[in-house]
Amino acid sequence: MKSKKLTKILSIISSNLSKKKIPFCLIGAMALGIYGLPRYTSDIDLLTEEKYWSKIAPLMEHLGYECYQKTDAFAQFDSELGVYGKVDFMFVSTKDGRAIINRSILIKDEIFGMIPVIQPSDYVILKLMAIANNPDRSMKDKSDLSVFFDLHKKKMLSKSFDDLDVVKIMCFADRFGMGKIFKKYLKNSVSPAEGSHHL
Repeated sequence: MKSKKLTKILSIISSNLSKKKIPFCLIGAMALGIYGLPRYTSDIDLLTEEKYWSKIAPLMEHLGYECYQKTDAFAQFDSELGVYGKVDFMFVSTKDGRAIINRSILIKDEIFGMIPVIQPSDYVILKLMAIANNPDRSMKDKSDLSVFFDLHKKKMLSKSFDDLDVVKIMCFADRFGMGKIFKKYLKNSVSPAEGSHHL
């Protein structure tokens, strides 16, 4: 279920980030909704580069947000009394991270217009990385992966996106020590007739 408030805010934030020439893409539950499975979410999750922080901070403040937590890896914003909903920025700083943003697909959504959305393969990679980095919240991330792979198994992923790149995901999964977890999800979501490289 899409929140009208959040989708309107996403449209405004997206427009402002684009005007400031800040590369970004939509991740999290809203991205999953665009893949084909709308679900309720109370926040907006965006991926960008930390080097743009000096532009992002005043932009968000101008839109009525206050940063209540900031590290090298992420920044979290909320508005007074939570009237606009929360906005989380995840920061990348490596070549691989920037490539995720560059691979995102510009999607035209009837509610919030043109928005760059993370590729499904990269969505899985980020979830596996999150599980490796923060085991305390792995239950939520594993649940998100279960939902994603169920969507994939039912062939409900939007055709606007590339097919899953199993080889690339496995490469990152092994790097994070998440190879076994990825294979478990893959086994449950691939029919025997499908190939082993691109699903």
